[in-house]
Amino acid sequence: MIPSYAYSQIRYLSLPIPPALALFTLVLPLITGISTRGAYGLIQRSKNEPYQLTIPLIAVIGFQLIYETIVVTLSLTYILPPSSLVCGLHDRWQKLYAQKSSAIRTIQDSFDCCGFKTVGDRSFPFQDSKRPTCAADYHRSSSCWEQWRQAEQTNAGLLLLVAVIVFIVKVLSILSLLTTREDSSWSTPWIRRFKRRANGDAEDPEDDHRASMRRLIEDNANREGYHDGPDESVERGNRSGDQGPRVEPSPLTVTNEWHDEGTSRA
Repeated sequence: MIPSYAYSQIRYLSLPIPPALALFTLVLPLITGISTRGAYGLIQRSKNEPYQLTIPLIAVIGFQLIYETIVVTLSLTYILPPSSLVCGLHDRWQKLYAQKSSAIRTIQDSFDCCGFKTVGDRSFPFQDSKRPTCAADYHRSSSCWEQWRQAEQTNAGLLLLVAVIVFIVKVLSILSLLTTREDSSWSTPWIRRFKRRANGDAEDPEDDHRASMRRLIEDNANREGYHDGPDESVERGNRSGDQGPRVEPSPLTVTNEWHDEGTSRA
C-alpha cells in the first residue's frame, strides 16, 4: 500500500514528517469504508423518515471531510513551498548529528552523498573519530540536502495522493448510495438524470411515458376533431341524412261512404 511505503521511507530516511501523519493516512481508507457503510445504513433507514436522520448522516460525512482536510493540509506543508522546507531539514539533521545517530550514515548511503549543505557539513564519520572524512573515504562530491528534500516532498505527495483518491471514491460511493433507489427521498430528479446519462441512457422513462400519452391524445384529437357541444353532432347527422334519397308520401283520396250511399238511393 502507498501509505505503508511512505511510512517506511519516513522512518528509514529520518524525514522531518511526523510518522503519525503517515499512520493517519494509512487508516484513512479503513475509516472511510466504515463511515460510508454507516452512511449507507442511515440512508436505508431514512427511506420512511428522511428528515429524522439527516443530522447523523451529515455528521458522518462531516467527520470524513474534517479528517481528510487535516491529512491534506499537513501533507501540503511538507511539499510547498520548497524554500520553507530547508529549516525543517536543517533542524532534523542537527538533531541527528548531536545524537551521533547512525541515521546520518543511512541518509548518506541512500543518496550517495556526504554532509548536509556541503560534503563536510556535519557528515559521517563524525569529527571526533579517527576515520577520514566522508568525501575522502567514500569519494563523494555532492551534499545530501537537495535529495533529502526531494524525498520529503515525494513521500508527502504520496500521502496527499491517498487522501485525494479516498475523497473521490467516497463522493462517488455516496452519490451511488443516494441514487440506488429511484423512489428514494434522497434521489433528486437531477441526480437520477445524471446517473442515467452516466450509464448511457438517453431519455427518462417517465418522460417517455408522458410523451407517449401526449402523442396518443393528439392522435385521437386529430382523428375525431373538436366538438363545441352535443348539438353539433346532431346537426352534422341531419346534414348527412339530407344527402340520401327523399321519400314522398303518396296522395290519399278521402271518400264519404254515407254520401255515396245516399246518392245511389236517390
